Amino acid sequence: MMSKNEQKGKIYVYIDESGDLGRFGSNYFTIAGVVVKNPIILKRIIKKARHRKLKKKIKELPELKANKTNRVVREYILKKVAKSDLTIFAIVVDKSKIFNHLYDVKDRLYNFICGILINEIAREGTDICVVIDKKHTNTLIRENFNHYISKKITGRYPHIRLEIKHRDSQATPELQVVDFVAWAINRRYNSGDDSYYRIIEGKIVNRGRMELWKN
Repeated sequence: MMSKNEQKGKIYVYIDESGDLGRFGSNYFTIAGVVVKNPIILKRIIKKARHRKLKKKIKELPELKANKTNRVVREYILKKVAKSDLTIFAIVVDKSKIFNHLYDVKDRLYNFICGILINEIAREGTDICVVIDKKHTNTLIRENFNHYISKKITGRYPHIRLEIKHRDSQATPELQVVDFVAWAINRRYNSGDDSYYRIIEGKIVNRGRMELWKN
């Protein structure tokens, strides 16, 4: 007889961020996770956007990014997200509330914020495959991330099987979708433009807990 967890199956969590964790730069930093049972849903969004909405001169770009496309492409992708069988989790950080000394340990700060995001998702009690942008060429940084997240999640939810993969976003269309999601959320806070955010708002599961250190 299958366990309850096996019956639920595995979920895939694709994670990307918008903004930065430097002392200066953006006022807010956002990490978003798009959760799907079938990753092909996200692949198709990017494939269709390439075929239908991109001009010839940028159609061959290796990666679609929200800050390098126009409103037509952004809205197309976000509307597809809003209609797809998926959920969104996000954590938004007001950088004015970050202690100065934490800027000197940005990798650990990133791990901490990402751990909060994945913990939100892990409450569902399902096995998780986390796929995150391979932004670090430093193997030790990636290993530290894996160790921190694994310890945090499996320590709290020992019944969950957790897998973590670092992938090149250029070769991973699913991560390109999350780039648009994270950008839309962060733009609401950084620029006060919530026109993109409103498209996907209904898909965000943790809207009431999104803002870290709000109080």
